[in-house]
Amino acid sequence: MSKNSWLVVGVSLICFSLYSSDSIKVPSFPLSPVQDTLDIPEPNEELKGLVEPVIEALQNGSSDRSEDGYRLATLYKDMAILISVDKDILKSTESIRQANILSAQLLQIDFKGKYDGLAAAANNLFRSYVSEDAVPLDDELREKSTEAFNALAWGFLEGSK
Repeated sequence: MSKNSWLVVGVSLICFSLYSSDSIKVPSFPLSPVQDTLDIPEPNEELKGLVEPVIEALQNGSSDRSEDGYRLATLYKDMAILISVDKDILKSTESIRQANILSAQLLQIDFKGKYDGLAAAANNLFRSYVSEDAVPLDDELREKSTEAFNALAWGFLEGSK
C-alpha cells in the first residue's frame, strides 16, 4: 500500500473511534499500582546497625523512594529465598554478588545519582556480616547471606516509608 492509502486508513480509524466511542464500552481498571504487603522479619541488632546507612541513603535520596524502595525490598526478599534454597548455582559469595548484579540488570534497576551511598552501604552490610572475600558457601555462610539479604530487604522497605 502507498503512503496515501495508509494515511486514509489511519484517518478513517481515528474518525471512527471519535464518532463511535459512545457505542463501544471498554471496561475500566484501576490505574493505581497494587503493592503487596511484604512480610520481612526485623533483623537482629547487629544487622539493624549495619542496615541503618541503607535506610538513611534511601530516605535522603530521590522522592521516588517509595516505589524504588519497594522494588528493592521485593528483589532482596526474593534473593534471600533463592540463597536459602539453591545449592546448585549459588555456591560462593562471589556467585551471590554476580546474581545480585544480574538481577538488577534484568529488572532494569538503575538508581545512579538518585541515592548517594546506597550501593556502598548495601555492599558494606554484606561484606561486614558475611565475608569480604570470595569464599565457598557452607551452611553457616549461606544462613548469614540469607539473613543479610533479608536485612537489606527490611531496610529498603523501611527507607521507602
